[in-house]
Amino acid sequence: MNFISNNINYLVLKEGIGKDQFGKLFNLNRGVIGSYIANKSTPKLDTLQSISKKYDILIDDLVNKDISVHIENEYNTDKKCNLYDFSEEEIIKHLYIEDEKFSKNPLFWMYIKMKSMDDKIKIEEEALNSIKEKKDII
Repeated sequence: MNFISNNINYLVLKEGIGKDQFGKLFNLNRGVIGSYIANKSTPKLDTLQSISKKYDILIDDLVNKDISVHIENEYNTDKKCNLYDFSEEEIIKHLYIEDEKFSKNPLFWMYIKMKSMDDKIKIEEEALNSIKEKKDII
């Protein structure tokens, strides 16, 4: 069993843009999107690649997993409980875009915020020390 039709339907609903607009994202018409959702036809590989790229989903997940469940659990802090378990991209994404997902684990969230601030403070301290050293030379 594959999940392509369910997942495309989920993405259409999640975007809240309808089949017409969703289809335009991938140069497809409403009827084609409808046939994918109704499981009457299957997208070509290049269409699957485009959808996967747009939504940052692996093609394997788009085909073989219920992404409505997978996406909700993707950043489950029970699985990732150390700052180094996250890429810089994930941290930035969550710091500024998806704040509410990390807020489920306030201590971890606070740690990430503090860690990112520590790095900024270190950079500012280094710049200040550099200025002081240059001032002493002059």
